[in-house]
Amino acid sequence: MTIGSYLLGMMISAILCFISWILIIVYINPETAGIVGVFLFFFMLFFFLTGFFTLIGFYARKKISKNAVKFNYAGTAFRQGVFFSLIFVGMLALQKLGMLFWWSAVLFVLGIGLLELYFMNKN
Repeated sequence: MTIGSYLLGMMISAILCFISWILIIVYINPETAGIVGVFLFFFMLFFFLTGFFTLIGFYARKKISKNAVKFNYAGTAFRQGVFFSLIFVGMLALQKLGMLFWWSAVLFVLGIGLLELYFMNKN
């Protein structure tokens, strides 16, 4: 798989997830759909944000460092895209549950940050 086809697939997937997320917002009432509607909302938002943050991270790394191997950026950008998406969706889920306080947000972000440090030092 070339890096171009990977990025194109990631872009198409992110666009499809965004369209699905918008359709969920428009057509599903969370009060009547129950847990399934809320799960679909968070699920599609997570996948859209993962693709979006992955593409942003990849192109930012490509712009900053022009001489390095571009395929090495893809794995790091994907991992960090998943972590940023997890932070964003996790904060929304905590807010939905009524458990989002400043200290829970800080602990959540620190936990994800420690996970990222683990993966950075593993290589």
